[in-house]
Amino acid sequence: MNKGLKIFITYAHKNSEAKDELITSLDVLRQNGLIDVWHDNEILPGDRWRDAIFNNLADSDILLYLTCRYSLASENCNKELTAALNPNIRVIPIILEHCDWQNHQLSDFQALPEKGKPIYDINEWNPESKGWMSVVEGIRKVINEMQSQAKPSPSVTPEEIETLASLAFHRGNFMMILGQIDEALKAYSRTVELSPKDVAAYNNRGAAYINLDKFDKAIVDLSKAIQLNPDYATAYNNRGTAYIRKGEVNKAIKDYSKAIQLNPNYATAYSNRGAAYNIKDDFDSALRDLNKSMEMDPCNASAFNNRGNVYVNIDDFDNAINDYNTAIKLNPDYTEAYSNRGNAYRDKGDIDNAIRDYNTAIKIDPNYSTAYNNRGNAYADKDDLDNAIKDYNTAIKLKPDYANAYYNRGAVYEEIDKIDLAIEDYTKAIELKPDYVKAYRDRGNVYREKGNFDSAIEDYTKVILLNPNDAITYYNRSATYYTKGDFDSAIEDCTKVIQLSPDSAQAYVIRAQLWLYMKKWEKAKSDFITAQDLGMDLIAELHNDYANVEDFEQKTGIQLPADIAALLTPSQT
Repeated sequence: MNKGLKIFITYAHKNSEAKDELITSLDVLRQNGLIDVWHDNEILPGDRWRDAIFNNLADSDILLYLTCRYSLASENCNKELTAALNPNIRVIPIILEHCDWQNHQLSDFQALPEKGKPIYDINEWNPESKGWMSVVEGIRKVINEMQSQAKPSPSVTPEEIETLASLAFHRGNFMMILGQIDEALKAYSRTVELSPKDVAAYNNRGAAYINLDKFDKAIVDLSKAIQLNPDYATAYNNRGTAYIRKGEVNKAIKDYSKAIQLNPNYATAYSNRGAAYNIKDDFDSALRDLNKSMEMDPCNASAFNNRGNVYVNIDDFDNAINDYNTAIKLNPDYTEAYSNRGNAYRDKGDIDNAIRDYNTAIKIDPNYSTAYNNRGNAYADKDDLDNAIKDYNTAIKLKPDYANAYYNRGAVYEEIDKIDLAIEDYTKAIELKPDYVKAYRDRGNVYREKGNFDSAIEDYTKVILLNPNDAITYYNRSATYYTKGDFDSAIEDCTKVIQLSPDSAQAYVIRAQLWLYMKKWEKAKSDFITAQDLGMDLIAELHNDYANVEDFEQKTGIQLPADIAALLTPSQT
């Protein structure tokens, strides 16, 4: 190794003078190119201090922990130590004073000065510079040893491998807590490399992949954990979450059910299964599971949030808001609950309160793309379309694969007659979500508005394939066929609308008009009479497009039979 080793100094700020003394004592090693020293005074104005600390720590070879009662009690010092529990980082405690370090996790490491005698004990080191010299000599030996080892010794005992795997695993857990998911993945991968049958490592790496939206990789790891331990309820629950995020709801429910079978008191699995049932519109099962979860764990904020979502879906907005309130009380930084409560307010028509909740969610997490998208919807409700588009733009910037945000922005572009931009956004939403029914339907409407009837029919047909009971789309496709002059196809679609919605007077009127064009007088008359019986004012309907029967006959060239003309003519009373 020709490159100097990087040394990271962990210390309590009450020991700043000791830190400076250590740096001075190590300066000859630095001058000789053997080391490079980093500590938090190196952080520049404007740097994110936590990122700077842990990025530099991850890149270090040696951690020097200045040990005293203050550092042992310091949360930051101990977080840095935990992050350094990594096979690639050598941890060396430097004992400054008599303290309880031998009952701390530092006791696992050989300390300096020699025999762990505290530097500030005048009876051991007089003058104290002798203590610092002992530290320097010890570090020099470590550097020589590390530089002489071009590769790790192949003769590592099983016990040493187990220790390294455990250190890597705990480092992964700590990186997850810090939100440094990529570093956690590296640590868990190292654990798996050292210990290929470590069930917890596969499970936790799977959970990390879920955090990165890498659901297929998560499922592979979680399936491996289940293969190694078929009774591992946590892995089933986590794999269920990966499936739900992929949109495979039935598989998710199966996994959550297995987790509950293995652990009947698994409150989180009940909550997650309830959320899955909600997606399937099985609201009774969803409420049953969520209530069960709350009985087991009354402080589970996620269960209250999930039950709030169910209440929204059944239009019980007041109960939904109450549940979101409880979720937020239990977890004041619960961004999803704020955003969902905003949705409930919006559904109630209380747009101002909705926007306030979205603002709070964004304040807590400025990178929360969902809240920007939802706030964009609220601005659109207020006809503040400029701000709506700004929020959709931000949501898409934060999450470039956010299909809903593209769709919503497309709807606003359509409203302001930017038709080409609307089509572009609907198309992107469909690329990201190939079964996006609303995007196909609305793009079909825009194509129809542009006069691109074939593309409109193609999109309506896709909607019908995805949702064969979509009466509105049959109606729209019928109208498009009518405009093209394909009356047979238009009648076929109108007939389907009537089958799906027997009370649709408008569908009977449209079909009656089509029968007129085809001179099927009895069928036309029957449909007009049915529409009239359903409450349709036939004369008013005729006047939407024509002044009267004579105007209709003149413009269409169709001579109506007397009985049909009478139906469409005001009575002379």
